[in-house]
Amino acid sequence: MISGALGLACGIGIQALPAGATPIPPSKSVCDYSNAATPSNPNAVLGVRPSSMITISCAASSFPASSRILLIEASGLAAIVSPASANIREVDGAAVGSATTGADGSLSTTFTVPAAFKATDPNAVCPPTQSQINVGVTCELVLVSATTLAPLNAAQLMYVGQRQPNKPTLRATARLLNGRTTITVSEVRGACPTPPTATSHCWWGAPVTGTPSTAFGGIHAPEALLASNGFQVTSGTLAVSPAVYCVTGATAKACTGRKAGTLIPPALHGKVTTLRSFFHFIDVEEPNATPYIGNGILHSLIPVTLNVSATAPVQ
Repeated sequence: MISGALGLACGIGIQALPAGATPIPPSKSVCDYSNAATPSNPNAVLGVRPSSMITISCAASSFPASSRILLIEASGLAAIVSPASANIREVDGAAVGSATTGADGSLSTTFTVPAAFKATDPNAVCPPTQSQINVGVTCELVLVSATTLAPLNAAQLMYVGQRQPNKPTLRATARLLNGRTTITVSEVRGACPTPPTATSHCWWGAPVTGTPSTAFGGIHAPEALLASNGFQVTSGTLAVSPAVYCVTGATAKACTGRKAGTLIPPALHGKVTTLRSFFHFIDVEEPNATPYIGNGILHSLIPVTLNVSATAPVQ
């Protein structure tokens, strides 16, 4: 039963949840997480240390009354692995906690972070490696129903000393036709290779679902700020593909021809078309659905976050 719960929990795109929206659909649970370094909040726990304690508090009616809940830590690879059935290899199965909800469906418990996270897959580590951080993944604490094996709620985990992703890059080329300018964007060639490295510069804002996405209530498409004598904000057809982690038996199209254990990073693509004929530069901003710190200059595409951003001259 525990093995089934681990597999189901980690097939969910937990990183893609906007701040303050950690229930995993169709669950409507309301939970807060905290530790010695992080005030109680519904989304992320910062300052995580091995063997430290995370406090979990869920409101009444969050879960069925007097039901058993499993507490599981998963590598960020669990939510992007292909095939999804392999995600059990991305969690620490020896450090599963459990608790029982109250008669009103509330939950008050703690989870002890493993002293040394260990999963079957040697690439599954907590905290994540810098190459994994550079695509936006982070470890997760997942609450799972022991009765239905359904994942119900989750918090993203940031360890002490865990670094931030490198900033993404941008390349923009323009074509003028019939009075309309079409600007095609991508990342700088070689900046975010497959597999990524510790020095990669990738578009990391929503590694599980990519952007735009209809998952978890919807994640906005990237936007572009065009500058000449004035400014224009537009989304065009801009998009960022999700990250994929390929293992034996992978079914994702992106894994075709890839070796098992290959991490495929997100990639920016798309076009912006405008009636204007000349622009000095373009700034592209992706929604940030991770606990990492963004660097955007436009309005937040997800509330209370900084977008993931890069600026380049239009060539």
